Amino acid sequence: KIQLTDLSIAHRDGRVVIEDADITVAPGERVLLGGESGSGKSTLIRAIAGLWPWGEGRILLPAGAKVAFVPQRPYIPLGTLRDAIAYPVEGKLLSDDRARTVLKDVGLPYLQGKLDDEDERWDQTLSGGERQRIAFARLLIDQPNVIIMDEATAALDIDSEFRLLTLLFERLPKASIFSVGHRPGLQELHSRLLTLQRRPTGGRIVQTRTRDRDAWKRMR
Repeated sequence: KIQLTDLSIAHRDGRVVIEDADITVAPGERVLLGGESGSGKSTLIRAIAGLWPWGEGRILLPAGAKVAFVPQRPYIPLGTLRDAIAYPVEGKLLSDDRARTVLKDVGLPYLQGKLDDEDERWDQTLSGGERQRIAFARLLIDQPNVIIMDEATAALDIDSEFRLLTLLFERLPKASIFSVGHRPGLQELHSRLLTLQRRPTGGRIVQTRTRDRDAWKRMR
């Protein structure tokens, strides 16, 4: 399980953003973080990912956890498309069959023939939606057991967002997933909703909704 205990998160200047958060997330739970702008959603998930050092309390991850953080605009390294898909490992370790399969899975079959083109600047030519699809391809290849996503599907249309999230949840059923997103319908794809409310003393989790796995399967 992932456990957050007496967790308070602050800005660099010491101002408290989130106060006294206590959360337990089991393997396979898909947690959607909601709340108004400025309530601390992105800061919370960055702290869970180990990318935000200011604050106090405890964040406990499973021993040996493989953590993946997916921002709204995923990083695309210089090099070939194969390098971009395989990142952060070397592209030469990714086989042709695996690369082509995962491109098809995430809706990029038209790029299958360009895996090793050396003249393309993929960091400049890929659209926002294509970048996000590449990020999902990396998740399917790497198979982390803790996935933290910050507006990771915001550049996709609603149907594509639904298909990619459903694919991810089906392929990695034991992964614990934290998502920040605002679109209607995202709640139905997640098994749990946490709502952060901004307060003078710091953001607070004020609402928790859950859906058991069987109910989610029936909904689908």
